[in-house]
Amino acid sequence: MRFRPAQEGWLPLAAGLTVFILLLLVPLVVTDVFWLGLGITVLMWAALATAWNISGGLAGGLSLGHAAFFGIGAYTSTLLYLRLDISPWIGLFAGGAIAGLAGAVLGAITLRLRGPFFVLATLAFGIVIHIIAVNWRDLTRGSAGLVLPFGGGPANMLFAGLEPYWYIGLGLLALTIAVTLAIQRSRLGYYLIALREDEDAARCLGVRVVQCKVLASAISAMLTAFAGTFYAAYIQYIDPASTTQFEISVQIALVAIVGGVGTTLGPAVGALIVIPIGEISRAWLGGGPALMVYGVLLIVIVLAAPRGVIGALEWLAGRLPRRQKASRHA
Repeated sequence: MRFRPAQEGWLPLAAGLTVFILLLLVPLVVTDVFWLGLGITVLMWAALATAWNISGGLAGGLSLGHAAFFGIGAYTSTLLYLRLDISPWIGLFAGGAIAGLAGAVLGAITLRLRGPFFVLATLAFGIVIHIIAVNWRDLTRGSAGLVLPFGGGPANMLFAGLEPYWYIGLGLLALTIAVTLAIQRSRLGYYLIALREDEDAARCLGVRVVQCKVLASAISAMLTAFAGTFYAAYIQYIDPASTTQFEISVQIALVAIVGGVGTTLGPAVGALIVIPIGEISRAWLGGGPALMVYGVLLIVIVLAAPRGVIGALEWLAGRLPRRQKASRHA
């Protein structure tokens, strides 16, 4: 009797639980405000890239408009709190619902678009949302932004220390990874991969293209909006430049690409590499030199691992058994 399949199922789960428990202990070990704040930023970008990966990796649609969903989540929860005194804990789900609906509509509109045409359509959507955020000043106050009063307290997702934000960010990342795993192991996951590899063949085999693409886009947008609500509560200030800017969409996709598009942990690994490089270089070198170092390092990483870090590790893992086998026969 062979037990290998069971072991393959339990070992990743045990490893994941071990890493999660270790991450729970981080605020007890890391007391420096800079490093803990950097860790919270990494968790948020890891969650954003993992959410993007559902539509951009599993479904194969390279979206450059996810900053729109991020901004929808941030503005919805903030406006509900400021105007109606509704807690961001509730606004989280309101923003997710609105962003999910917007993602579903965008998925339906871009259904027949592929390649650069799909990218341009998502880019245009993101730009439209940014223009609305800048010019609808009666609602968003435009470039002046919105400030969350600190007196809200834990009931309104506002804390005096950084430790609670670490745990919320960790929970958000765990949620996005869990949703990704659930999709990958479901029929929807197989359908999305089939669409990514060959949409025409998948359609001929009976895959419901419309439902799959719309559902993937809606789930991805909803999780991205959750991260937007978390960002608003963490920073306690939002404006169009920090929530709906085009560069945010680019960085979300970049983090996933560096880590490994279409993989479960690739976006989180990408955030662990990309975000510290950017933040530490800015802290040590300042604006201009930091951007140069940041860009050069990213180019080196992408050239060294075109399939992402996870793809490179998988390639190395496949090469080692072959070398061992060859050495035995030599």
